[in-house]
Amino acid sequence: MKRIYFLHGFMGTGETHFEQQLTHFKHDYDVILIDLPGHGTSPNDAAVDYVDQAVHHVIEHMRKTGSGHLVGLSLGATLAIQVALAAPMLVDGIILTGYTPSVPEELTDIMAQQYDYFLDIEQHEPSMAAQFATLHGARWQTTMQRVLHQMTFRYPSLSAETLQGLDVPVYILNGTEQAYEVAGAELIKEAYPTAVIDLIPASGHTANLDQPKLFNERLERILIQSNE
Repeated sequence: MKRIYFLHGFMGTGETHFEQQLTHFKHDYDVILIDLPGHGTSPNDAAVDYVDQAVHHVIEHMRKTGSGHLVGLSLGATLAIQVALAAPMLVDGIILTGYTPSVPEELTDIMAQQYDYFLDIEQHEPSMAAQFATLHGARWQTTMQRVLHQMTFRYPSLSAETLQGLDVPVYILNGTEQAYEVAGAELIKEAYPTAVIDLIPASGHTANLDQPKLFNERLERILIQSNE
């Protein structure tokens, strides 16, 4: 049975971000939902060098469980491509959604504002803060600060040269509603011509949540083709 690893986004869990995919694929595939450090059921708290920690976490999990496809959403997509670069022998292919290899300069100020907003989320959106506490426990604030700080101020951008070093199949299922993610998909394609872009219409940063049926159909087509 083919194996699929799902890597969730910021302040989510495997279950909350990929419930629709779990339901759809669990009967025909070995579906593994990984809760990243500091999130959900993960026993590890978030480190300051979060991306390095999380990449190591995923690789160790895959070494124990076996190779498979990596499906990553947002933060999870960032990790999926880093895992593919570091340990291609474990990766049958990566499917990225909500991803761009670099942050456009015009978004840097907006991201900094979002960083400040989230740090004070208990005041702005107490119900969301309560949800984070329920999902991640008392460590949720540390997780949020450390992940946000890296993704805002030390985003793990990938150059064309680095992307050319990929040695696994790459599929991009970004939504059509985020212009910078559409452009990011094209940047990957330019650097890594075998990458396949299959944008999900009427969806934004979280295409698998916005259009789950369509996303599942596209993902299933990728998995079937990879088995042929």
